[in-house]
Amino acid sequence: MLHYGNLNAPDAVKAGAVFEGREIYRSARLDALRTRVFDAVPQIDSSRAKAVTESYRETEGEPVPIRRAKALRKTLESLPIRINEGELVVGEIAPYDRCAQVYPDYGIDWFIEELDGKPFRFEDRPGDKFMISPEDEQVIREIAPYWKGKTHKDQVYARIPRDAWDAFQIGMIDTDYLVICAEGHVIVNLQRVLREGIEGFRRRAEKVLESLDLTEPDNLKKLPFLQSVLINCDSVELFAKRYADLADAMAAEERDEQRRQELEKISQVCRHVPMHPARDMHEAIQSMYFTNLILNIEGNGSAFSYGRMDQKLYPYYKKALEDGWTEDDIKELFSNLMLKLFQVTRVLDWHSTSTFRGYVVAQNITIGGQDRLGRDATNEMTYLILECQAIMQLNNPLSARYHDRCTNRYMNAVLDVQKLGGGQPAYYSDENYVLGLVNRGVKLEDAYDYANVGCGEPLIEGKQSNRPDGAAFINITKALEMAMNGGTDPRTGRCLHKSNGDLTTFQSYEELYDAFMDQIRYYIRMHVIYDNSLDLASEEGITDPYMSMLIDDCIERGKTVKEGGAVYDYCGPLYMGIANTGNCLAAVKKLVFEDHVITAAELKHALETDFEDMTTAPTGEEIRQLCLRAPKYGNDDDYVDKIMTQYLYDIFEEEAKYHTTRYGRGPVGGLWVPSCNTVSSNVPLGKIIGATPDGRKAGEALADTTSPMHGSDTNGPTAALNSVGKLPNVLLSGGTLYNMRVDPKTVETPEARERFIDMLRTYLGDYKGQHIQFNMVDSKILMDAKEHPQNYKDLMVRVAGYSALFTAIDSDLQDDIIDRTVHKI
Repeated sequence: MLHYGNLNAPDAVKAGAVFEGREIYRSARLDALRTRVFDAVPQIDSSRAKAVTESYRETEGEPVPIRRAKALRKTLESLPIRINEGELVVGEIAPYDRCAQVYPDYGIDWFIEELDGKPFRFEDRPGDKFMISPEDEQVIREIAPYWKGKTHKDQVYARIPRDAWDAFQIGMIDTDYLVICAEGHVIVNLQRVLREGIEGFRRRAEKVLESLDLTEPDNLKKLPFLQSVLINCDSVELFAKRYADLADAMAAEERDEQRRQELEKISQVCRHVPMHPARDMHEAIQSMYFTNLILNIEGNGSAFSYGRMDQKLYPYYKKALEDGWTEDDIKELFSNLMLKLFQVTRVLDWHSTSTFRGYVVAQNITIGGQDRLGRDATNEMTYLILECQAIMQLNNPLSARYHDRCTNRYMNAVLDVQKLGGGQPAYYSDENYVLGLVNRGVKLEDAYDYANVGCGEPLIEGKQSNRPDGAAFINITKALEMAMNGGTDPRTGRCLHKSNGDLTTFQSYEELYDAFMDQIRYYIRMHVIYDNSLDLASEEGITDPYMSMLIDDCIERGKTVKEGGAVYDYCGPLYMGIANTGNCLAAVKKLVFEDHVITAAELKHALETDFEDMTTAPTGEEIRQLCLRAPKYGNDDDYVDKIMTQYLYDIFEEEAKYHTTRYGRGPVGGLWVPSCNTVSSNVPLGKIIGATPDGRKAGEALADTTSPMHGSDTNGPTAALNSVGKLPNVLLSGGTLYNMRVDPKTVETPEARERFIDMLRTYLGDYKGQHIQFNMVDSKILMDAKEHPQNYKDLMVRVAGYSALFTAIDSDLQDDIIDRTVHKI
């Protein structure tokens, strides 16, 4: 038996963590790999762009699924490959550490603009910087002219009706990031890959092809996709064999006996998986990684996630121990996988990057939860994954499912990792998610088996279409701003949907509320039109044939995901400014219509002058102070919390009236479902909104996710949780987030830990709160890291549904994180 590592060897390095009462060490191998990756400067490579362009030139006129499959094959056969010193899991998206590929098939004009410094060259960005060599830049400039009028972006923009385009231009809806990149946000059937191998997918496609009656017109439509499956299976085999051959060549020249044996094992693994069923832990990990790595190469989407990793790997864990493996062997392998996930990155235009700051890829791993019969599913692999996170301390999203029978051991183990300060893992409540999924039509046994994808979206892995959330960002605080101004956007002066009156003419709170909801209903319609236009362009021009073949029941139906091939189909927009909107409505209701402290005209003038007119009585600043003292969400105050609950319920019910392009074409669902994930968009979307009645100044960031506005939740963590727990969370089946900052010093004693866990059980269980995640980093450390980034290159923080390297994000987002309320337990 080849033993991979010993975390207790003399050359092991302290990881600065205690897990389940044990001090955690990192092997010399893992420490060297981790150091190299953190020292790397993210780079851009042109290999994929060159290969895809060559392929597209060769396949003009062929069906799109065939063109996409052939482009993937050319990429996989020509992509530069390497096996890094000491690594056990192999395969990379590009030839440099933390490297991004270019995807001209989605969009290339923005890339050329940024090469020209508009608004920044990649190396000059204020955050999410990338280097690009002169040679790679030259390749991109040379291929760009071919793509003029042929990209996904070109096809989407040609489809969008004028009204929906206008809504995008004023900042009410924003889906632009999906115009220049793949959708991602999916968990393919990795369990089936482990069980059957990619050969099993090939056999299924061949069986369907054999029985296909091509005299039926609908079957002719199925033919290109099914043929693309066969091409994709060949491409996967080719890619894995390239790594097997490389490992053999390296082994032949390797003088270190231990490393030679490892390279020989890598070769054996890559010759077997992912084409064939995995036989041991090494093969299982490599098989899943290869499968998802190729998803990232096919399209530059985020959140090609891994699902319930502890459930999939537990049988291999048991077999490994029976076969003489040590726990250290398994930890070494899994920690290698975590590093490989950290290395995958992507580059987006600066506009989209401002919404997804921190090199977001978000390949989520889910642990814990229940089995398909509702029994506790936590196992020893669950704890091993948690310990690997303590060892490596990386920003790959780790999702810890909660249900009301979770043991204290599990809760304490999760807290051990959370205390390290990187925002991992986040909690997701089965008590909420299972009910919410069943409410949308998911079978109970499938709902029990959900996993998290991306930031916090629940998804039935291997059975559901991608993007359960991740459609348009909808700026609801801006919708309220326009309702108070007769439907006109004060920033641009444009009026896309006129209101019946404005703040100075409304005679009651009810009239204001009706005008607000009228704006919301209009812009929900615009997002549906915009997003369905995008989906139709994806269905026809992108097709995602490799991703689709890995999702049930696409092969048997002969349909890609976008054509309705999946078992389940849900997609949803992301609502921004939740807390600000509720606080604004509460402030106007109380100050203007109930207590008559100020008039509507006085408030409107104060907003128009950003609370800075000191010549009025009351002055602008005095009005702002009144607004700041009005009831605020996050303090267990029913006055504002009832307003929050009502307006969100009305929005969520309105959203569910609409259908995706897959409705009635096979899948269960076909509905638009809401989400409140903001990613980092709360910062740029706040910049296009003027002063608001909650006391917020013009251009300031909005509250993130469902979290209270920074500094407004003054009654402690329990009050804040009570407010969030009152929201109609069950209807948020697209997923939501709640960020809470906690002073790490207040959870150090056993008594404090017990209080913390009791608080979580109440929120996630009794209140059926959907999600919560914590930043447990001292503010002094964050401020010092902002001033001296060279000393904190691996400092991680939770941004939204993902964690990021604090020093890699720009100063606006750094300030937003520092300003979040710090709670003491």
